[in-house]
Amino acid sequence: MDLIRLIRNWRLFGFKKLLYLPHILEPVEKRFFILLFVLALASGAVLLMREYRAFTIQVPDIGGTFKEGMLREPRLINPLYAAHDTDRDISRLVYSGLLTYSENGNIINDLAEKYEISENGKTYTLTLRENALWHDAKKVSANDVIFTVQTLQNPQYKSVYRANWLGVNAEKIDERTIKFTLRTAYTPFIENLTLGILPKHIWESAGPEQTLIHENNLKPIGSGPFKFKEFNQNKEGEITSYILERNRNYYREGPYIKTVNFLFFKTTDELLIAWRRKTIDGFSIAGEKSATEVVGRGKDILRTIPMPRIVGLFFNEKQAAPLADKKVRSAIAYALQKEELVKIPAGGVVTADYPIPFFPIQAADKFKVLTFDPSAAVKLLEESGWKDENNNGIREKKEKNKGKETIKQLRLTLTTSDWPELILMAEKIKEMLGAVGIEISIEVKSFAELETSVIRPRNFDMLLFGEVYGYEPDPFAFWHSSQIKDPGLNIALYANKKADALLEEARRTSDKELRSKKFEEFSKILSADIPAVFLYTQNFLYVLPPNIQGAEIERIGLPADRFNEINKWYIKTRRVFQ
Repeated sequence: MDLIRLIRNWRLFGFKKLLYLPHILEPVEKRFFILLFVLALASGAVLLMREYRAFTIQVPDIGGTFKEGMLREPRLINPLYAAHDTDRDISRLVYSGLLTYSENGNIINDLAEKYEISENGKTYTLTLRENALWHDAKKVSANDVIFTVQTLQNPQYKSVYRANWLGVNAEKIDERTIKFTLRTAYTPFIENLTLGILPKHIWESAGPEQTLIHENNLKPIGSGPFKFKEFNQNKEGEITSYILERNRNYYREGPYIKTVNFLFFKTTDELLIAWRRKTIDGFSIAGEKSATEVVGRGKDILRTIPMPRIVGLFFNEKQAAPLADKKVRSAIAYALQKEELVKIPAGGVVTADYPIPFFPIQAADKFKVLTFDPSAAVKLLEESGWKDENNNGIREKKEKNKGKETIKQLRLTLTTSDWPELILMAEKIKEMLGAVGIEISIEVKSFAELETSVIRPRNFDMLLFGEVYGYEPDPFAFWHSSQIKDPGLNIALYANKKADALLEEARRTSDKELRSKKFEEFSKILSADIPAVFLYTQNFLYVLPPNIQGAEIERIGLPADRFNEINKWYIKTRRVFQ
């Protein structure tokens, strides 16, 4: 039978008769018919899919695990004590502040649904969200906020953030309303309100001594987008992984990612091996080696995020007698070739001359910046009595002690952390200072050791270290004399009454132009005193794979700020009708 004629007369056949077609068609006709049938089905499916896509949109869906590698295990996941990146990172996911910063660096509401600032800038009134809950399902209230602030203001608790809250009165208006009153207007105070809030019912029974050893420092209960699930340890008791799960009762959008798993490694090499094997998805760049490998695998996974961080060489004049001589400090500044030093860290590095990163110094022409000049370094050392009379490459100086003459060699210890780029930089600094007759011994510490045995007791000659300023440029915590003792962050033990006054005045004014002028005057005084040599500022380099969507990070104040809106990140998607 002719197939064409059959198709033209298809109306003559009922459905049941069509079932007999395979029995009456020739083999070639059968194949042709099947082909037509398959094409019709495929065309219909394509049309249906096209219509489906036209009337639906792709949206984030719940699911997936994000795994990030880190070089330091957590110790104090507590907003009052989180002092290093790992603790701050995890705290940011577990705890919430009254306010937070968006991914583009603007202040937005977090636990607070609204806030008001008085015209004189001294009063901040905030109203809590009604649906904000702790991870144990209890309601977040004004009592929790008051408790958190009063605890960190209490010197017995030794919070690293206490200085930022001095002169602030916290008052409960009702169960959802809190009022903060400042003695004097302080523009950067709004950044204080991003501090994570503690649950009073968990912490109120712990005194100052118990707080630092409380089990909830590692098993926290917060109100953030993710809550603690578990952590794993090796035979030595070191934490190897730390797992968070999504908070189903979160009061803002999301979170969409089901699980966040932090994995901890002892070395950068171990971390990179884990990344190559896809054991981890993301990590922050820890040196040139890792940056080179990541870029080699595709630039789309490497994020360069602006962050106000400055790395410098800080002097301890109290511990190292030679450094009490300004000429010696100046000689060290002259001996360092910053242009060579900045080749060591991973990308996004710019040389620095002033204490405030990325802050526009308009009066730069009035500053005396000590640039690389070895001959000037030698001259200053000679003038200070440090000479190399025996030509052994190390300068010495004759000193009298109780009537006896002694010869003291110019030897200093340079301490730094075990970050690969800082170790390499310390070696280069040793070489540069050795060229002018200063012998340097390098002391490398883990961050935990650096914090407990070096920074807190101020136990160093010279410290190669980085400081992160946050969103609001405020050098008060790093350079005001009230911050010399632990837990203050004035690690150079710098004290200058004029500098103190300028920092205090800058905090009091809401006039940005006047504030900028105060910071310029402060920078001029600090540069003249040389309590440190500022080396470079560096952006935050972050590896994040393409399957992690929704992470539009434009600017951060601290590394932990990359997680400010992690509730919007997602791995899975679904389609919904428009």
